[in-house]
Amino acid sequence: MLLSLSFIVAVSCVCGEGRAESLASLPDAQQASWLWATVIIGAFAAAAIMVSGVWRSTRFAEVRWPFSAVESLLLFLMLQVLGALGAMIGSRLAPPQGDGAAPTLDGALWMIGAASLLQVSALVVVLLRRREGMHPRLHFRVGWTPALTGAIAFAAAWFPLQAIGAAVATVQVGLGGPAIPSEGHATLQLLGESPLDLRQWLMMVCVVLVVPAVEEVMFRGALLGALRRAGLSPWTAIAISASIFALMHIPALVDGAVAPGIAMLLALGMLLGWCAARTGSLAAPITAHALFNAVNLLQSTR
Repeated sequence: MLLSLSFIVAVSCVCGEGRAESLASLPDAQQASWLWATVIIGAFAAAAIMVSGVWRSTRFAEVRWPFSAVESLLLFLMLQVLGALGAMIGSRLAPPQGDGAAPTLDGALWMIGAASLLQVSALVVVLLRRREGMHPRLHFRVGWTPALTGAIAFAAAWFPLQAIGAAVATVQVGLGGPAIPSEGHATLQLLGESPLDLRQWLMMVCVVLVVPAVEEVMFRGALLGALRRAGLSPWTAIAISASIFALMHIPALVDGAVAPGIAMLLALGMLLGWCAARTGSLAAPITAHALFNAVNLLQSTR
């Protein structure tokens, strides 16, 4: 049932039914009806998940992360610092935009590219470096089964994720808050407004492949590994890592999309954490994260 609903909403979003600008063209009464229908069906899907008992699953894989809690936390902080440093360097290398100029795709590409390059380089050094009595390697095994699990989890969660965002957006607008923009993420907004050229293709590769891999190593590898090593229960560790994951994305959310964006990213973080803890493989959350970015990218650039 959830897979069917997810497929329907995914197709409708790609075809234009779920976009904010499509809703904006409808009368107020029809907008409200569509949004509330989304909320109700989403609540029904969430109730089905609760009743099925999937969320209570305790069959989590053993912690395979090769670093201690302190080492994992230091790795997470190091990657965050390198990401900020890379973004700063990229902004300096990007073509000048002038004072007060709006962000451009060139600037975003330089910032994301430089940040990812520093982070990936550091990860390669850390994971290949030999340590006493241990060869650092990703604790999460790589294979087709975890990747398939991540894909199925994304397909089942796509509609509930959209319903969560729609529910928060409905409450925000209903309480007199800011209008919901057509695109809530700054990077996707830039991609949607730019012509299809080499820069856009490079950015899409970063968004769909590089960013999910780096972020999953940071949040579901280092951070989740640190919390699990510290003795926290799987669900507590997943909730904390998901909360930090959502909050770290606030700068990338455009005005009017912060509240819905945080709600959706928090739910996404819970899903990705569950995938990692349930399968014991980073391949699962990386696959789900990449698919999430890819579908949102299709919505923005079609």
